[in-house]
Amino acid sequence: DNLPLSSSSETDEYYKSQMDQLILALQTTSRKNGDEVQISYQEGRYLRALFKDGKSNEVSIGEFYFTPNDTTVQFRIGSAKSSSPSSAAGSLFSKSTSNAERSERLRKSMNYLKVPVLRNRKRTFLFVESDDLDGFGPGSAALGPPEEMSPGEYALEG
Repeated sequence: DNLPLSSSSETDEYYKSQMDQLILALQTTSRKNGDEVQISYQEGRYLRALFKDGKSNEVSIGEFYFTPNDTTVQFRIGSAKSSSPSSAAGSLFSKSTSNAERSERLRKSMNYLKVPVLRNRKRTFLFVESDDLDGFGPGSAALGPPEEMSPGEYALEG
């Protein structure tokens, strides 16, 4: 979908339509996979959903945000923390791919394209990953927020 971003009322209608389609896709893809889904919170452009895996009973939280004046949908799905120490320790080391698979099924059902997030890798420690010290995007912090960028700073080259 290439949406002309000419007026805020057009983009408001667009995101509302996409939100309805997202909720339907959440229900449909979950049902097909034997999972349960519940919309736990929805306000404006934001939606939070709870997933219960049909095979493992793992509970996950999904968050979705429709970016204003854009067609980008930001989302993440991750395992919910457990209050039980034994199950919490198990989930820390779980190699479950169910949330990655759930994200991919949802992305495909909505016909969303992948937008890669670039990371500036910093090898701070010799043998250990330094993920917490990494930055996102090439010089993204120096450019400032998107609304302050000039078109040449964020335009995709074709």
